[in-house]
Amino acid sequence: MKLSDDECKLLEDFFNAGAALVESEPEYWVHNGDEGESYCLECCEKKVEELLKKDPDGEYEVDGGWGIEGDSTPYCECCGKLLENTLTEYGCEAEVDHFLQYGFDPERNNDRRAMADVIMARGWKPWPDRPYRDEYEKEWDLQYFDDLHKVCRTILERFEAGVR
Repeated sequence: MKLSDDECKLLEDFFNAGAALVESEPEYWVHNGDEGESYCLECCEKKVEELLKKDPDGEYEVDGGWGIEGDSTPYCECCGKLLENTLTEYGCEAEVDHFLQYGFDPERNNDRRAMADVIMARGWKPWPDRPYRDEYEKEWDLQYFDDLHKVCRTILERFEAGVR
């Protein structure tokens, strides 16, 4: 069951209000180090210092600090701070699947932040005239939006029941 534009707007405002209460920082990594590890700026600077002490001839540098895409929400490898990125399609699917399986807690601002990130990355409906490689990819994409609306429908039902 698809959501109306008004329902989408109500939910988007709700998600964004919770997301605004969650502190996060830009994502950084060590250039010429393990660039698969994510850090906040402070921890990344410390990691570069540590690597240079071990290897003074190394060309390690702090890199990042701008928006990137990721398959999941990143957290600092050292201190655990929430970091910022834009979710890929896979990342959005993983978040929606998580909420289908485990439920959405409207009291948890981290859940609201996750849904705000999902909506920011993929929106509420498939892109018009999107070219698909094959019918399977199209069905997968349409199923994702059905699942997104299913999760959001349960959230709206809780609103209507007076549970937030």
